Amino acid sequence: MRRGCSATIGGVPRPLRRFLAPLTDGLTYRRFVHLLLGAVILLPYVGLGALITTSMTSGDLDVFGALLVVVPGVVIAFGVALVPGVRALAITAARALLGATVPEPDPATADSWPARRRAAGWLVLNAAAGAVTALVTLAVLPITIGFLFAPWLALRPFPTGGGAWWLPPVGLVLPVLLLHAASASGAALARLAPRVLGPTPTERMAAELAEAHAAERALAERNRLARELHDSVGHALTITTLQAGAAARVLETDPAFVARALDAIAEAGRSALADLDHVLGLLRNGSDGTDGADDRAPQPDLGDLDALVDGARSAGVAVELHRDGATDAVPRAVSREAYRIVQEGLTNALRHAGPVPVAVRVAVRDDAVELELTNPLGDARARPRTGGGRGLAGMRERVTVLRGELCAGGDEERWRVTARLPLAGTRRMPG
Repeated sequence: MRRGCSATIGGVPRPLRRFLAPLTDGLTYRRFVHLLLGAVILLPYVGLGALITTSMTSGDLDVFGALLVVVPGVVIAFGVALVPGVRALAITAARALLGATVPEPDPATADSWPARRRAAGWLVLNAAAGAVTALVTLAVLPITIGFLFAPWLALRPFPTGGGAWWLPPVGLVLPVLLLHAASASGAALARLAPRVLGPTPTERMAAELAEAHAAERALAERNRLARELHDSVGHALTITTLQAGAAARVLETDPAFVARALDAIAEAGRSALADLDHVLGLLRNGSDGTDGADDRAPQPDLGDLDALVDGARSAGVAVELHRDGATDAVPRAVSREAYRIVQEGLTNALRHAGPVPVAVRVAVRDDAVELELTNPLGDARARPRTGGGRGLAGMRERVTVLRGELCAGGDEERWRVTARLPLAGTRRMPG
C-alpha cells in the first residue's frame, strides 16, 4: 500500500504529474514570455539586416550609398545595447519573468562601460535563445493543429484516416514538450543571470569592504558610547554610593554632613542624568541615520576638573589637583578624553581603594597633555572587586584613539596611572 501511494498523487501517477507540471506552473509561462521577448529584441536587427541585404543585392544602392546605410545602422544597432539603463531593465525582467535572484549592483558602477558590455552580452544571449524559441514555437503550433485534425481532414503532408490514430495523442504531447523546453531554457538563463547581470567580483569585493567598514564604524561607535556610560554614570554611582554610606553612618550625630551628602548625591544624579541624556540622544540620532552634531550638548573637558574634584572631595576623598599649563588651549577632542581619563581614575580609586588621598597632575606641554593619578592602595586587597573591570580598558581605548600612551600599575604601597595624549593633528579637530 505504501508503495502504491508513493507512485500516485491524488490518483494521478507521479511520472504523469511531473510531465504535466509545466501546464499549471505560472513561472513556466513567465519564462516563455521572457524568451519570446528575446525574439522581439532580435526582430529590429533582422529587419535592418534584411533591408540592407535587399538594397545591396537589388542594385538600388551603390557602394557609397550602402556605406551610408550600413555604418549608421550598425552603430545604432550596437549603440542601443550599450545605453545606460539597459542593465537595470534586464535585471528587472530577469527577476520578474525568469524568477532569478540577481543581487543589486553597486550604484556607483551600475552604468560603467564593463557593466554596459555585460548587459549587451546578455541581450545577445537572450536574443539568440528567443530566436530559437520563436522558431520552434512557430513550427510546433501548426504541427500540433495538423496532428489533431489529421485523422478527419486531409492535410498534407500528414496521413489521414484510421491509420493516423496516433497523431492526435502526439499533437497533445508536443505543446507540453515545448513548455518543458521553455522552462528548462528559462531556468538556465535564471542561473546565468546573477553572473552576467549581478555584481562583478570587483563590485562584490567593494560591497563587502563597505559592509566591513560600516560594521567597524558601528562597533567603534558602540564602544565609544559604552565608554561614555561607564565613565560618567559609573563615576556618579560610585560617588553617590560612598556619600550614602557615609551619611548613613553619621545620620544621628552629624545632620549637617548628611545634608551636604544629600546635596552632593543630588548633584551627582543630575550630572549622570545629563550624561545619560546625551548618550541616548546619540543613539536616537544614530538610529534615524543622522549624526545629530547640532543636538549634542557640550561635554565636560579639562575646564570642568574643579567640579569633578569637588564631587570626589564631597565623598570624603582628599584630592590634590596640580595644573601645569593652560588647559583652555587644549583642543576639545583631547580635552574631553583627558577629562574622562581623570574621571575614571578617580572612580577606580574610590571603587577599589576606598576614600584614600588621590594626587592628580595635569600638565599641558607644547606637543602633548600629560596626566598622572596616584593613590595609596588602601584596603584594595580586602575590598571585593566589583564591576566588569572596564575602567582601564576604557582608558586604554581613549588613549589609543588619540595615538597616545598609557601606563597603569602599582607597587606594594601605591597605584599610579600615567597617560600622554599628543596634540599633533588635533588642533583643528571639531569640538
